[in-house]
Amino acid sequence: MLESVLKTGTEAGFATVEAFVEKAVRQEVSGSEGPLALHEARGHRLAVRAFRETGDPLGFGLSAPDARQVKRAFAEIAAASAVDRRKNFAQLLPRGASRCRLDIFDPGIEAWDEGQAADLRERLRECLVSFPGLRLKRFQLTRELKKVYLANTRGFEAKYKKTLYQVQAWFQGRDHQLALAESRTHWRNFDPQRLAARGANLLGALGAEPEALEAGVEFIVMSPEASAQLLKEFSPWLKLDRPGTRERAVAASSRVSILDNPALDQQPGSVPFDDEGTPAAEKYLLNKGVAAAAASDIRTAFEQGGVSSGNGFRDEGGVFPAVRFSNLFFKPSNSSLARLLERAGSGVLVYLAKRQGPGRLPGETRFAAHGYRFAGGEVTRPLQFRLAFSMRSYLLHVAEVSRELRFFHSRANVGSPYLLLQGRRDESGALRV
Repeated sequence: MLESVLKTGTEAGFATVEAFVEKAVRQEVSGSEGPLALHEARGHRLAVRAFRETGDPLGFGLSAPDARQVKRAFAEIAAASAVDRRKNFAQLLPRGASRCRLDIFDPGIEAWDEGQAADLRERLRECLVSFPGLRLKRFQLTRELKKVYLANTRGFEAKYKKTLYQVQAWFQGRDHQLALAESRTHWRNFDPQRLAARGANLLGALGAEPEALEAGVEFIVMSPEASAQLLKEFSPWLKLDRPGTRERAVAASSRVSILDNPALDQQPGSVPFDDEGTPAAEKYLLNKGVAAAAASDIRTAFEQGGVSSGNGFRDEGGVFPAVRFSNLFFKPSNSSLARLLERAGSGVLVYLAKRQGPGRLPGETRFAAHGYRFAGGEVTRPLQFRLAFSMRSYLLHVAEVSRELRFFHSRANVGSPYLLLQGRRDESGALRV
């Protein structure tokens, strides 16, 4: 099909044509106490980007493409385009596909059945015996098989298959409910015990009453989940398509390196090439505290006089790529969590940070932090307190990074180890970094 789309585009008068096809099968199994209900959806979409010799590209998308629709769509965009003499970036589209063998497809998806979802729900319930007071209120498992095809008239043609399984669990603990999700490319990698422990830790922290911290509390350990949550919130500053990116270069502690790497095996954000054909490769956005590069696609890199970092992805139903992350994460070290707690002596371990609004200082954000006190290497009672920082102050005050890297997937796949930060308590009892 791709070959015929490219041919139709050139016959319509376009100098360069790019065609992107995605076929997806998505099944969702969900329920509470009784039998699980099954829902299925299938998708087939075509996105086309077409360039004249000069000027911005034109494009269209079709959800059920056939030859007649494709020909009509090319005729419509050709008729609608005006003369534009500006140089475009068509010559930067890749000419050939480089090989990148990734383990992101689970062949067992072909033999998968609904009973496996019910079995996982039962194993998760069995794990809850270790966490008194914790109940599973609702369970949902989504599995998706995605096939991606990409080609352009410069000679590029490639494809890949990818599987994704996501478990969502709604937990009840005393007066609080919490929905958690875990995503995996392979079915065998789900760990019900870890999901149950994660729910218990978060619900335990949510149960604490808000309080002001006493004088002397200065060390904060951010859990991988809390740290990944904040990295996702601050991530727009790591993209080249954000206005003023170069003027506001990110700086951080020498302990901090932030990478985006789509070439990781068995990670939900991994792909062998982005939606423009740029091959998957590790790239440092921050390297030991120094801004190394910013994430870009071909268009934004062209506008800045550079080359794409391989972060050009289409959102669901989108025609044109935009700058998005694949697997964005803090680089881990060789230190353990025990080492971070030992170095701090005492402080607070944050499991969840909920944004509340702007802080008192320019660029600062306030959060309600939920976690636990720790002292002498032991985690003690739950705690809720106020936390305030800017992205710059947060990254500058990272004193140590652990080795326990964990990813959390929600549209983007964001990961982090534990981070040790040194802050200060202000007159209101909030912690600032």
